[in-house]
This record gives sequence, structure tokens and C-alpha cells, in this order.
Amino acid sequence: MANALNISSEEELLQLRDEGKISEAEYNDLLGTMSISIPGEPREPATQSDMERSKRRLGKISFFLLLAGIVLPAVGFFVCSAATSWGEMDVIFNGCLVALVLLEILAFVFGVISWPDVFGKATVATVSALAVLWVLYHVLLILDVLSVR
Repeated sequence: MANALNISSEEELLQLRDEGKISEAEYNDLLGTMSISIPGEPREPATQSDMERSKRRLGKISFFLLLAGIVLPAVGFFVCSAATSWGEMDVIFNGCLVALVLLEILAFVFGVISWPDVFGKATVATVSALAVLWVLYHVLLILDVLSVR
């Protein structure tokens, strides 16, 4: 549709030039201005395969963040604890716990963004299951402490 409008506009410009209402320089300037695309024009939509590849890539990133959120804090805890002769366990544990939580939240967000991909769904399900297990553990721990009293 826009192409048809450009053709009719070019014909009108040509007619104005032929009638002598505009000069050759004005004609060329106006023709050049018409050929420049308007910044507000919508661009071509991305193809479906590009979107699928993007979701797949985000899904894999979320899955690797999930794995990194489990493995890296555990390895960091044991390496740092062994390096300090198991002396400052609470500080090391808290640091590793913060790293675990941040990586898992990041994995969950990327998993939700890449939901159509199987990796995104697996990440969201796994992070949700880990969160439920975490809450159940703490509820049982609190109930155990209350029943001892």
C-alpha cells in the first residue's frame, strides 16, 4: 500500500515539474525525501524461526543458570570452608546461600521468558520444586523446634 502511494506521489511530483510549478532541484530534493523511510514505520516482523531460536537460546541459558546455581555455591562452600580450616562456616554458608538464591531467581526469570521452550519449562518446574522443598524443610524444622519445647 505504501509503495502504491509512493508511485502516485512520484507521478504527482513529475507532473508538477513538467508543468513548471517546481524546479528540477526541488523535484530531486522532494524525491530524495520521499525515498527516506520514516523512523516511525513498523519494521518487518521477525520470522517465526528467529523467535523460536531466541526462545531456545534463552531456555538453554536458564537451564545452565539453574545448574550453576546448584553446583557453584556447593563447590564454593566446600573450597572456601576447606581453605579456612572449616573455621568461618556461617559467613561462607551465607555467601553461598545468597549466590544460590540469586542464580536460581535469575534462572526462574529466564525460564519464564523462554516458557515455550522445553528448557524453559524444565527450569521453571525445577526451581519451583526446589523452592517448595526449601519451604517444607523450614516448616518441618520450625515444627520440630516447637515440639521439643
